[in-house]
Amino acid sequence: MNSPIKKTTTDLHAFKEHNSFNAVLEYEFFHNFESPHTRKSYRLDISQFFEFLRDNFALINSYQEIERVHLVAFRNWLTDSDLAPKSINRKMAANSSFFDFLVEKNIIQFNPSTSIKRPRQEVMKPTNDVSDEQIRNLLELVETLKGPGLLHRAVLYTLFTTGIRKAELTNLRLKNFFMKDGFYIIEVRAKGGKQLTKVIHPKCAEVINEYLDYLRSTGEPLHQEDWVFRPSKNPLEPGHIIKPLNPKSVDYIIKSWCRKAGIDQRISPHSARASYIGSALESGTDLYKISRDVGHASVKTTEEYNKRRQKLSDSPVFGLGFMTKDKARD
Repeated sequence: MNSPIKKTTTDLHAFKEHNSFNAVLEYEFFHNFESPHTRKSYRLDISQFFEFLRDNFALINSYQEIERVHLVAFRNWLTDSDLAPKSINRKMAANSSFFDFLVEKNIIQFNPSTSIKRPRQEVMKPTNDVSDEQIRNLLELVETLKGPGLLHRAVLYTLFTTGIRKAELTNLRLKNFFMKDGFYIIEVRAKGGKQLTKVIHPKCAEVINEYLDYLRSTGEPLHQEDWVFRPSKNPLEPGHIIKPLNPKSVDYIIKSWCRKAGIDQRISPHSARASYIGSALESGTDLYKISRDVGHASVKTTEEYNKRRQKLSDSPVFGLGFMTKDKARD
């Protein structure tokens, strides 16, 4: 059971009840989630559990035979594989949700994952935040990019000045970028199916428009349903570039330009989100406003994204009115 975690298939046929999985049930369960990202993650997590059963409890051949001990063993296997607590909790939650669904459909009598303890959700490898000075240097570095390089410039500006997630960036369509009441707006389908309307910085809007003008200058057709960020070339299908930018391309853009800017810590697109939140909090923006702006369900989540240390000189102790000698007296 201590073998390393394997990549899994994205369907549930690794474990079959009576040699088949009811396609209607599969459709109903997964399509109850609005987010394609959530559906994909749940498929992977649930498939992984059934592959674990197949490899370690081969005699199980129906849902009714799955017991609490099997899910405890799965949790322990994930822990022994050095998976982050957050990832383990997500996988356990996905399977618990699936078993709740089977109970609802009267396929099993109870959820075997109920009351299983999950690891404390501590960040093992926190997302690195980038300082304001580092971001300024990075954006100055790409300021002179032209032609196809305008895509990289637009991606960097959008991530760092909006705090949106990588998937939200790649799913952004031209119809989601527009002007309203004198401000440029982007509409984002966020995690959990939330619809966010975000005002974007004038400089970011300028950079995106310059990139779109370049696309138009190449004769590239631009329709409202097309994606804003698309590949500049496609080696496998040279004539097919009207598609969303590959998430791996976003990773490459962030990592390569941060490296050129001398940012040597571990960086990912999520670093831009953490930096956006940290910079906004550091400048005094209200925590609740930031939480709503980035689509967090709780301000506690927003606080966890803030990787910047609070300056000791900013302590509330220095703002106590009764300790200020020159406080105006009534």
